[in-house]
Amino acid sequence: MSTPSTCFHAEFQKRTSFSKLPDPLPVCVLLSSLLIGTINPVLAQVPDHRATPSGLVGASMAVLATLQDADVLPPEDTPDANRVIKAVIQFQSVFLKSSDPAVQLLLTHALAAQGGGSGEETLLRFHSTGWTSDVLEALSAQWIAMGIDQRDRLTPGFRQFNVSPADFNHFMELVAKARTTFMQREQTLHQVFAQRRHEMPGRTP
Repeated sequence: MSTPSTCFHAEFQKRTSFSKLPDPLPVCVLLSSLLIGTINPVLAQVPDHRATPSGLVGASMAVLATLQDADVLPPEDTPDANRVIKAVIQFQSVFLKSSDPAVQLLLTHALAAQGGGSGEETLLRFHSTGWTSDVLEALSAQWIAMGIDQRDRLTPGFRQFNVSPADFNHFMELVAKARTTFMQREQTLHQVFAQRRHEMPGRTP
């Protein structure tokens, strides 16, 4: 999708107006922040052979929309809302760009724990398109299984992107809550994310 960034907000609002969302305003506010320069320094760090800028924006927008669908986003115009925006954007960049061994180990172990030999394929897709529901779910499960000392080892790698293990814990808690909510609705995180990702910029066929 090649819609200019100035039109993202209006297009997203038009699309979600037909969805049964409790309140579209929080994501609209989050999207505004995404599109007013917050994401630009992150995108600049990503090599050309990886995900396109529009793909990274679209992936982040899809994560936020998915969390909203689960009613787990914080109220708009609050520090916690800004924290979620930062987490979604920055941790995508962390796992795409960081060469820190602890960070890379977290991602590879998380994907390997999925089983079925799909870890490498999931990793390649992540580097090609940005956030996917498989990566989010794998990281959430791995994070829950990690001890405090293992989490602390991630501090240096996270700090390079101005985030912390506490920020990641908060993000993963939202993902876990969203999964639970969708299960109660007889849905899955994958189903909801796939729908939202299809609506956003930079989607793949």
